[in-house]
Amino acid sequence: EMAGERGSSHWMVALPLKKQGFVLNRSEFMDSLNLRYHRELRSLPTVCPCSQKFDITHALNCKKGGFIHMRHDNIRDFLIALLQKTQKDVQKEPPLQPLQTEAVPAEIGNTADEARLDIRARGFWRQGQNAYFDVRVTNPLSASAMKLPLSKVYDRHEKEK
Repeated sequence: EMAGERGSSHWMVALPLKKQGFVLNRSEFMDSLNLRYHRELRSLPTVCPCSQKFDITHALNCKKGGFIHMRHDNIRDFLIALLQKTQKDVQKEPPLQPLQTEAVPAEIGNTADEARLDIRARGFWRQGQNAYFDVRVTNPLSASAMKLPLSKVYDRHEKEK
């Protein structure tokens, strides 16, 4: 189902623009193809820093030795670089104003005093107005998502974020 998603093959026909980081060396290209077709990767560590067996699924899910934060931060930083081409005031991980007396249902979002989003861009939608963006990375091959249609996985993550 993932390989058939709209746009899922665009990376294979993207122009190799070095300035944009769209250049894969031979090893990265082969790894990407192997990941796409659920084949094992060579030269992976056998054990994760969390002491579990290290494989692709584990690497995409483990918060200690996996790639969760790296994938998130790469996407966030790429979006910031794009926004900075059109917006003058872009901020990474801006703190949100703490809630004082407002009663906000917990299902709406993070209400902690240290709550923050990934990106703030002033003037994106309307001049002088802030737009906030929050990046969410998911692994549709994780145990919790594997049995669900992708549309349900997307819906669940949208509600959680």
